[in-house]
Amino acid sequence: MLSARTQSGRDHDGDVIMETSNSDEEAYWEEVGEGDLEGSSILLTSLYVIKKKITVLSIMMRSTNQRSNTLQSLLGMFLQSTHTPQKVIETLERMGISVSVNAILSGTQSLAAQTHRHLRSLGRSLLAAYAYDNFDVDLKTHEHKIENSTETLKHLTSGLMFPLQHNVSKEDLRCSEVLWKMSPFNTRAELPPKKGWADLLVLHMDTPDDTGLSRRDRFNSWKFLSDLISYGPPYFSQFRDKLREPETIEAIPITRMPIVATSAMDISNSTVTGNIQSIVNLLQQGGIEDPAVVDDPGMPDISEYVVLFHGDLGTGERLQSAQQR
Repeated sequence: MLSARTQSGRDHDGDVIMETSNSDEEAYWEEVGEGDLEGSSILLTSLYVIKKKITVLSIMMRSTNQRSNTLQSLLGMFLQSTHTPQKVIETLERMGISVSVNAILSGTQSLAAQTHRHLRSLGRSLLAAYAYDNFDVDLKTHEHKIENSTETLKHLTSGLMFPLQHNVSKEDLRCSEVLWKMSPFNTRAELPPKKGWADLLVLHMDTPDDTGLSRRDRFNSWKFLSDLISYGPPYFSQFRDKLREPETIEAIPITRMPIVATSAMDISNSTVTGNIQSIVNLLQQGGIEDPAVVDDPGMPDISEYVVLFHGDLGTGERLQSAQQR
C-alpha cells in the first residue's frame, strides 16, 4: 500500500514513476529560508578556515621554536589517550603536527607526579572525601594460549578524591569517639531508642501560613502552576513572568568542586576483602598509612577524625560486613 502523500505517474515507455511529496518537510525548509542556510554555511566555512590557519601557523611556529608546541602537545596527549600506534605518532611528529613519543611519555610522567603530590596534600589535610567503584577491562591478547584463553576480563577499581566544601573544618570531623560510643558495633555502647518513620514527620515542624497552606502545600501549588504554564494550553504561557521561584528552605550554596582522579587499583571490590584493600590503597594515595609501619613525621593521625567514603549500595553492605567481623 502506498502512502496518501505518494503520487505515481508513467514515463514515455509506460513505466511507473513514484514521486513522494512531503508537505511538512517542504514547509520547514520554506520557513528556514535560503538566507539562513547561506549564513550557516558561511559560518561553518569560516570556522573550518580558521582551524586550518591555526594548524598551519602552529606548524610554522614550532619549526622556528621547539618550545612553541601547544597544539602539538595537546594532540600528542590525545593520541596517547586513544592508544595510537607509535609509528603513527612518529609520522605526525615528522610532519610537525605532534610531539615525539618521548615527549609524550615525559609529559605523562610529569602530570602523574603532579597529581600524586596533589593527592597527598589533599589527603593529609583531612578535609577530603573518597569515592570508588569497580570497572571491567577486557584485555585482548595477541598470543592465544590455553591458560589465558578465557581470562581476558580484568576486574579493577577506580577512585576519586575531592575536597569538602561549605566551610567544613577539621574540628567538624573530629567526632570519631562520639560516633563509636553510639555505634551498634560497640558492645559497650549505650544506644538510644531507635527512631521510626513517624519521627521524621516532626523533624521539621511545618506551621501553616495565613492561608492555611503548609510548605508542602505551597510547593505543590507552585509545581502545579509551573506545569500548567510550561506544558498546559498556550494561553497560560503569558503568565510565565509572573511565576516566582519556589520558596527556599535551608538552601545549600552551589560551589565549584574540583575532583582529582586517583590511580586505578588492581583490586576487585566485589568482596569484603577487596573493599578493605580499596580503602587502604586510597588512603595510601592520600598520604595516610599505618604509623606503626611507616615512620613519617608529616603524616597526620586520623584516629580521632572521620574520613568519608562514597560508593554504591553493594559497597555499603560490604563495608558494614567488614565492621561486623
